Amino acid sequence: MTRFLTVGDKSTYYTMPLNHNQQQTLKCSIIGYSFPAIYYDFTNKRKVNAPNMGVVEEYIFRLLRSNNVIDVKYGLANVLYWGYARIPYGLTRVHNFIKNTTDNQINRFQELLLNGAVPNMATIKNLHLTEFSGMSFLFKVLMFLDPINYCVLDTKVSKLRIPEGTKALSHLAFGPKETRIRISQNNENVYNSWREECRAISGQYYNNVYRVADIERGFFNLIQTDELATAQKIYNNA
Repeated sequence: MTRFLTVGDKSTYYTMPLNHNQQQTLKCSIIGYSFPAIYYDFTNKRKVNAPNMGVVEEYIFRLLRSNNVIDVKYGLANVLYWGYARIPYGLTRVHNFIKNTTDNQINRFQELLLNGAVPNMATIKNLHLTEFSGMSFLFKVLMFLDPINYCVLDTKVSKLRIPEGTKALSHLAFGPKETRIRISQNNENVYNSWREECRAISGQYYNNVYRVADIERGFFNLIQTDELATAQKIYNNA
């Protein structure tokens, strides 16, 4: 529960641990996450409706980690395809990526993943991959590489912020007139703190049953289903 302690003429924001109902609300939202579980099979030129997100994750992970250049390109294209699943111009972005991405860029991306490494946002950004100039899709790449420890931070998730909040997302540099989260060291630091908050929520309230990506998806699903106020209360008190 969010409360304000008033001392003189000053008010201090403080929080209380999540109650049972809040824990159950987030849990149900995690389980009920319903973003389209889809990917595109470029070899057979067909959309695939997967039975669940686990299948999508495994498919894209395998492509991203492939030794084959074209597979990796299709893996990155699928990050875009999945992320733009509900956006009419998504396919245009995917085709633009396929057309304008060079084998050299893919080779350099593969080098970042040697020995199972997960690169940071800045190193992927420096590849200048077409359609990956914004933070949200760079974070989607990281999430597909390692959903246990990484998640998404996009404009939807940024709505968890409240003016008087003290959590990581309150420090995000993202103004009301901006359409995408800018790439900066501050925002990368916020992201790393945000994913650690997701990890902490899983540990404190769910015995680490859920991955970092799962906790983020629970919040996303609450926002997507018009439960923003509930999501804000849970996040800022967790």
